[in-house]
Amino acid sequence: MNGTPLQLTLRETRRHFSDPRTLAGMGIVALVLGMSGPFGTFAKLPLLPLLAYWAAIVVLTYAGGFLAAAYIEHRGVRRLPRWARIVVTGLPSGVVATIAVVAINAVTFGPGAMNPGEIGILFLNSILVALAVIAISMLIASAIRARNPAMAATATPPAILARIPLPQRGTLLALSVEDHYVDVITDRGKSLVLMRLADAMRETGSVEGLQIHRSHWVARAAVVRAHKSAGKLVLELSNGLKLPVSRGFLAEVRAAGLTM
Repeated sequence: MNGTPLQLTLRETRRHFSDPRTLAGMGIVALVLGMSGPFGTFAKLPLLPLLAYWAAIVVLTYAGGFLAAAYIEHRGVRRLPRWARIVVTGLPSGVVATIAVVAINAVTFGPGAMNPGEIGILFLNSILVALAVIAISMLIASAIRARNPAMAATATPPAILARIPLPQRGTLLALSVEDHYVDVITDRGKSLVLMRLADAMRETGSVEGLQIHRSHWVARAAVVRAHKSAGKLVLELSNGLKLPVSRGFLAEVRAAGLTM
């Protein structure tokens, strides 16, 4: 449960499904499907069970697909070309959606509700739908970034990375003071840069993070858990690094939700 991709996936999923727009969207789709009763379900179930059936289908397939896609993305897929990202994230999403539909049909209509041929067709359709949804989502995101410079800046690597060797340039995780140097820590390693921490923090760009100690800054997405050690709060990062939180920054860390 403490693996980096899984922790980041669960955190992203919690944020996504706490968004009222996500819940409203699933509710509308479930209501439309429940009232129309496609694939012969209108004749098989009364209205309330029909609505519950399609609500379960929508929630489980969407949530399962989102989890699968997010987990794969956090395994480093973002470095792949767009077409490869679509395939690599779409296939597992389709598999999860297929399993969810087969399980719900088995519970609702009985274990033999779907024969192997129907499951095969469902699997193919689920894969195609997942690939299409992910492709459209990526295209929309690219179009939005192209029209909105502020969002486009989010995809721009932080300036601090230009100061370190190419092999260490990856996802920025933390900054730590070491004598007169700042240790720039990424998911590909770390490198020392001769500069002040305050100046280094100004070069983190659009990476969301906060200072937790006079000698340490962390990216919020890099924090996988918080725990007490010798009576002091410690944040553990995705690369296994543990950094202490000083008393003066404790309020900011709590406000950022990193102590949960």
